[in-house]
Amino acid sequence: MNMLLDIGVDTVDLADIYGDYAATKLFGEVLKADPTLSKRIQIVTKADIVLLSEKHPEVYVQHYDTSAEHIIASVEQSLQDLGRDYIDLLLIHRPDPFMDPLEVSQAFDELYNEGKVHAFGVSNFMPYHHSLLSKYTKQPLLVNQIEISLMHPNPFLDSQIPYMMENDITPMAWSPTGGGRLFTSEEQKAINLRLALGVIAHNHNATAEQIAYAWLLNHPSNIVVVAGSSNFKRVKAAVEAEDILLDRQEWFYLLQQATGESVP
Repeated sequence: MNMLLDIGVDTVDLADIYGDYAATKLFGEVLKADPTLSKRIQIVTKADIVLLSEKHPEVYVQHYDTSAEHIIASVEQSLQDLGRDYIDLLLIHRPDPFMDPLEVSQAFDELYNEGKVHAFGVSNFMPYHHSLLSKYTKQPLLVNQIEISLMHPNPFLDSQIPYMMENDITPMAWSPTGGGRLFTSEEQKAINLRLALGVIAHNHNATAEQIAYAWLLNHPSNIVVVAGSSNFKRVKAAVEAEDILLDRQEWFYLLQQATGESVP
């Protein structure tokens, strides 16, 4: 963690379900080993997915739970696992078709007023999901963590990114290299993108991976990249990509390879 802090990475993205409900507790062990870390980092975590797991034998169907009881219990468990007094940012992990937005608002207010969560957002929400929830919550939904990459450029072309820009919502990009498929897949799209990335990387004296990150970071919506890797070199590549400035034609050249067609 200290190596990450040294290069300016101070935010950790977690969720209550990661690692079959074990990741938050494991990270808590890291914080316990070096108590100074907790004040130097920001924690993002998520709640509402309920997995089938031996740890929860009472669950017989995977589902979402945005009840106030579940959201509050998830945060309480995360705080216990992390050995912290508060979460910096809490996200609703997935849109819940059985959601009562008033219950979510109740949970958010209670957690905020008690100082247990400092800010709120969502994850994987389409604009209509976000507008519904934000209509009822007193706490602003500052972030939407969605899948965005050259392998999945849809948010730039549908209403997702424009909606976030219009409403001052920060996009967080999970799977920014398509779950690694951008550099490992043998599908034609990935092959074409690798060739295009190589050309632009050469122009900038950079790596293809850095250009893939820069393609996201250069967008005026101020995307935050969630590297999603335990490999320090890959996280460092994402940080270094912040200094790469693509021109408009380079950005559209990569978009063309991502979609397989030129803009109209």
